Amino acid sequence: MKESVIVVYEKPELKDPIFIEGLPGIGLVGKLAADHLIKELNAKKFAELYSPHFLHQVLVKKDSTVDLMKNEFYYWKGGEEYRDIIIITGDTQVPPTDSYGHFEVVGKMLDFVGEFGTKEIITMGGFQVPELQGEPKVLGSVTHVELKERYKDLPIIFREDEGGAIVGAAGLLLGIGKLRGMRGISLLGESLGYVVDAKAAKAVLSVVARILGIEIDMSALDERAKETEEILKKVQEMQRAMFEQQMPQPTGEEEDRGYL
Repeated sequence: MKESVIVVYEKPELKDPIFIEGLPGIGLVGKLAADHLIKELNAKKFAELYSPHFLHQVLVKKDSTVDLMKNEFYYWKGGEEYRDIIIITGDTQVPPTDSYGHFEVVGKMLDFVGEFGTKEIITMGGFQVPELQGEPKVLGSVTHVELKERYKDLPIIFREDEGGAIVGAAGLLLGIGKLRGMRGISLLGESLGYVVDAKAAKAVLSVVARILGIEIDMSALDERAKETEEILKKVQEMQRAMFEQQMPQPTGEEEDRGYL
């Protein structure tokens, strides 16, 4: 295998489908959101993407068999009321150092969804912050400035940090898609980044649900978010204890000079 390949199991008939990406990244925010969306919509897998740019390993399953690393395409037909959807999630992304691989894989994805008439993209992921102030916010970036007006009533903080980056598929799908005449938005949930962040995933998916005009049961993500909060509390307690241990302790001499 010299380049990425897509193995197609079914060729569904879709009408103007919107393409939603949720691959592993910061806090696994995008993947959690995509996996939950797939489960709640009962979306059907219809293709898999394999690439020599993925890590050179296989994943061992519970039954002791192995699988190559892959990305998976799912579809959901919205009928008369809702938009048809194509969702991509998977085990991995191309490693950060392989720029060519990122462009090749994303180009292959866009070639494929373009066959179904896709003109609009939503990408989901995490945005790492040093600390969280309250509930995680959702940061947005768009391919065309008029999309900000379309989504102005949604809980999205549009990024204005000129020169800021969106790394990986979440960014390249919009950038390359724009060159192909597609439109799209990136939705990134604030996350500390070092835990599986279901709370950020819920924040992002809630916005996506409003864009799509559908209702999604978030109870499973709520439970996962509670686990995340407990882990974060323990991490913060450990960090606080380490910080206190590293603080210089006052010596007797310093105490004697305290009146100066």
